[in-house]
Amino acid sequence: MSLNCVFCQKVVFGSSGQTVPGMGPAHAHCYQAYRTMKRTFKSMDITQLTDVELADLKDLVLAEENDRKRKASGGTDEGDIELF
Repeated sequence: MSLNCVFCQKVVFGSSGQTVPGMGPAHAHCYQAYRTMKRTFKSMDITQLTDVELADLKDLVLAEENDRKRKASGGTDEGDIELF
């Protein structure tokens, strides 16, 4: 019995294969391409976010980046996060 990739339909075997939950067997590179095209991050499908949710997520990411830059440059950790 052979298992075919759910994306390219070619046989999956060895270390190049993996099981995608809810979908089936896939080549690692096929799944990576699928995730990139679908715009997912850590199982979060960002295409499903509303405009408001996407803007909130963007603000959170920017705030986190600013906080990390501040800490890396020797800033104090006073609990305040600069948004911009």
